[in-house]
Amino acid sequence: MTPDPRRHEAPAPPTSRPGRRPDESMTLLISILERPLDPGYATAADRREAAGLPRSTGTRTVTVLVATIVTGLLLSLGALALRRPSTSVQKARAELISQVESRRSAVDRQSAQLHTLQNQVDSLQAEALTAGQGDQAKQRLAVLGLAAGADAVTGQGIRLVIDDAPGSDAGSADGNPRTQAKSEDGKVLSKDLQVVVNGLWQAGAEAIAINGQRLTSQSAIRFAGEAILVNFRPLTRPYTISAIGGSSALQSAFAETDAGSYLRALQDNYGIRASMGGVKSLTLPAAASLTVRSAKVPRPTGPATPSSTPRSSTTTSESSP
Repeated sequence: MTPDPRRHEAPAPPTSRPGRRPDESMTLLISILERPLDPGYATAADRREAAGLPRSTGTRTVTVLVATIVTGLLLSLGALALRRPSTSVQKARAELISQVESRRSAVDRQSAQLHTLQNQVDSLQAEALTAGQGDQAKQRLAVLGLAAGADAVTGQGIRLVIDDAPGSDAGSADGNPRTQAKSEDGKVLSKDLQVVVNGLWQAGAEAIAINGQRLTSQSAIRFAGEAILVNFRPLTRPYTISAIGGSSALQSAFAETDAGSYLRALQDNYGIRASMGGVKSLTLPAAASLTVRSAKVPRPTGPATPSSTPRSSTTTSESSP
């Protein structure tokens, strides 16, 4: 029977690994610990000493000393130059500080003046209400405050929420989205809010606010990039339009206006989302800022009578500052 050569037994492993003997390894370690410097360096040092030279060049030479002093001097000068601000920077900083302090002082003076004038207005109003014209003056003051947006108002009304179409979040800030790609058609523009707001005025709204911004006769609804500005303040979507007025009558009247048709067209053609509902109690804040461009004190010609609020005085449009 012929044995299979692939099934022969392997030789037994050696009992020890070849290499240095234990005594040789210990000798090498002891030599490294006792003489860490290579013998060649010691031989070269002995030759220098025999020739009358120092055993090593070292760092005690004149060249090394001079180079060290020069390097330290350059580093010191560079550090001082970096820590010391330049003259132009100092002047610009001092000028900015002066401007900030000057503007702060001007704001403080104007705030004090505004507080004083407001106290005078309150005093004059109190005198007018107690000088025998109480009811008529109070009613006229309420009407004028409502028309000017100077007072907060509370009453029943409607809440209209307008938002972009689904999937129209990605856009560009360098143009009119309505004239760009189809994916941009679903964005609400300032023109859309203008048309809707003017339709609410036409339907009989007494006061309107968009995202908490009260609209007055001087309010502007603008489009800047991708942001819509109302009273020069950016709004975030969705855009909530709150209008004071009879909820049922206001909704019916708005649906019959051109603005109602315009809003339905936005929903049908561009997918813009809009929802309207009546609210039993709405509170609209007063306008953030009221600027009087021209005013005069009329001479009294007779008993004061309450005046109605002209709808044209509250029409909101886009205008330049």
